[in-house]
Amino acid sequence: MARTDRSAVAKALDLLTALADADGPLRLSELAERTNLHRATAYRSLVELIARNFVVRDSDDRYILGWALLRMTQNPAARHALGDLARPMLNDLSGETDRIAGVEVLEHDGCRIIETVRSARYQRFLGFGGEVFDPWRSASGLVLLAFCGAAQVEPLMERAAKAGLDAAELLARLERIREKGYAYSTGGLDPLIADVAVPVLGAGGQCRAAISVTGFVQDVDEQMAPVLAEAAGQAARELQDALAGRGSDAVEHAG
Repeated sequence: MARTDRSAVAKALDLLTALADADGPLRLSELAERTNLHRATAYRSLVELIARNFVVRDSDDRYILGWALLRMTQNPAARHALGDLARPMLNDLSGETDRIAGVEVLEHDGCRIIETVRSARYQRFLGFGGEVFDPWRSASGLVLLAFCGAAQVEPLMERAAKAGLDAAELLARLERIREKGYAYSTGGLDPLIADVAVPVLGAGGQCRAAISVTGFVQDVDEQMAPVLAEAAGQAARELQDALAGRGSDAVEHAG
């Protein structure tokens, strides 16, 4: 039975959360069911959200998140918040692997490095802080392409094709990454550098970010990749819990 005791703000937030957790666009009936709202109530809230560009309705009468909300999640304040939240996990990961640990997100113009932590051995290594680069050039970017939603990925795939990449080959590589649960890349950003990355997943399996381990090619080879991916996976799970507000350790780290 649909609930009627929620405020207008709560209803709008429930609708935005349902869209954020979905694998793709949703119809009104699907949104009403997922949020336990009457169709008419959901529709009225959606009209308000569309007017402010927090939600967009496509040509098939399906709903997706609008650019107003996406801009908010991509602005400097949001990046700093994610970096602050991830830093304790990155510290642990960098110390455990004795390499560079990082968190990256997918934006409209590429893969952005939000935060990096260097182990003592890599303290003199320069670069990789705030840069935006083509996502197919690194493991973190490939993971984001493999696990993020179509609305974010399709424009970047079009750009990859324009850059001369074989689309079928890239799609096949992304499928292998989804099967393995991690990506390994070497030489994409620098001939001497390789990296391993895993996704940070939110509710509904939606990719929120990537956690990476980066180092010189002799320190991050393909044989070592599964071991580094396992360590990065633990950091990703801790960050997932922190983003969801679960776990006392995550809350203490965030504070």
